[in-house]
Amino acid sequence: MRKISRVLFSRYSVSAIVILAELLLLAFLTVEAYEYSIFALALIYAVNAAVILTLVNRSANPEYKVSWLLVVMMLPPFGAILYALFYSRRLTRREARMMKEIKENLSRSDGEGSALDGIDEAAVGKARAILNDDPIARAFRNTESVYYGSGEEMFRDMLRDIEAAERYVFLEYFIIGEGVMWNEIHTLLRRKASEGVEVRVLYDDIGCMKTLPGRYDRLLMSEGINCRRFEPVTPRVTTSHNNRDHRKITVVDGKVAYTGGINIADEYINEIKRFGHWKDGGVRLYGNAAEGLLREFISVWDLCTRGITNVSDYLSKGGYTSGDGGVYIPFGSGPAPSYSRAVGKCAILNLINQAQRYVYITTPYLILDHEVTESLCNAVGRGVDVRIITPAVADKRLVKIMTKSSYPYFLGAGVRIYEYTPGFIHAKMVISDDSYAIIGTINLDYRSFFHHFEDAVWIYGSDTVISAKGDFLSTLDNSKEQDIKRARLRPVEWIATMITRIIAPLL
Repeated sequence: MRKISRVLFSRYSVSAIVILAELLLLAFLTVEAYEYSIFALALIYAVNAAVILTLVNRSANPEYKVSWLLVVMMLPPFGAILYALFYSRRLTRREARMMKEIKENLSRSDGEGSALDGIDEAAVGKARAILNDDPIARAFRNTESVYYGSGEEMFRDMLRDIEAAERYVFLEYFIIGEGVMWNEIHTLLRRKASEGVEVRVLYDDIGCMKTLPGRYDRLLMSEGINCRRFEPVTPRVTTSHNNRDHRKITVVDGKVAYTGGINIADEYINEIKRFGHWKDGGVRLYGNAAEGLLREFISVWDLCTRGITNVSDYLSKGGYTSGDGGVYIPFGSGPAPSYSRAVGKCAILNLINQAQRYVYITTPYLILDHEVTESLCNAVGRGVDVRIITPAVADKRLVKIMTKSSYPYFLGAGVRIYEYTPGFIHAKMVISDDSYAIIGTINLDYRSFFHHFEDAVWIYGSDTVISAKGDFLSTLDNSKEQDIKRARLRPVEWIATMITRIIAPLL
């Protein structure tokens, strides 16, 4: 109840009301113009035709274009105005210059090729695709990693590493929530800041609107913790509200880093039960690859602060000459124009399209476009064992219905679908052929592929891949395989799915 009242009587509600009023006023003015004269009517039809032609000829996801075409055609002339406002995130000249400077500052050197020497040619191809799509990503060796099959396990090690910090602790999270998990981390961060350790915290303003008091960043700043909110909510119509920072990154001294599905809130370590048992996953990197997540953190931090961080000041002071033999590429993904391609989607597609034996996936949401859907089904046609685990208990009822609506097509093609029966599985993971894994924050849905800032680690040839596979197989023991009968939707659910699927690419 306290969380609900926090939102209802906050700047978030005020902003939402003002934005709605702005849109209603805009709609009223366009309708008035529509009825003003025959010339206004002719202009409206000309603008709509131009927008439709522009949309058809854009190089973009087909589902995204179809959704916008329906909006423009069904809501003239308001649909064309919505298209102009919301089709793509518009950067100011200052923001565009800032993004260019950040990329130039963080762009990889020419030395990453050595990390790819001597590995399988197919692996090199997948790695180079990521390195080309994310200009600040690098390939690393001399790294040891640990896979975690639960938030509880990862939390214990995070506390230990933060406790040992000597130079800095950087945290970037979509959700930080008051409770046991944050209280323990917060206490450590305050103490570390008082000892002279540099502490930075970056959290998503909308992600935390129900979990933190308004302007919580001011409290942290008063404690010596350098804190920023990603895209603070403002009472104006802007696409920036739709592009959230969904990343989960912790970096300590440049030598150890964490990522995965685990936010800093009590449900992620099962201190509270919201949707049954919360099953999550993550990875700890120790060694050279920690630099990769450091770079991803700095890219978003600098975007928020309008500053340029000297990366070399934060690199680990010790060189690492040993590791587990694996190759690691921590990478970022996000909305255009921050990223020219859908980095996360492309990396996952490359694993699916080149898999020879199996592809195992865990995801809380399964709302995919045609390209990824057909790639999974085509993999089955090649004889690849494709299995996907989703939650049995929903955190969002409509999203659960949308996820379930995709089952029949997958099942008909031979993809095996399982639901995690003890509760909610939030892990985001793709594993293939005992060689590859992608572990991070990327859900299999439109928001993660096209709207959110995300991060993940591409892993090749490490025992961590086998550990992640073992966790997947043990999770199957607590999951129920789906069939066409179980996947059948009720009439009301079917109608809701049909309507929602039209606008899903826009949400």
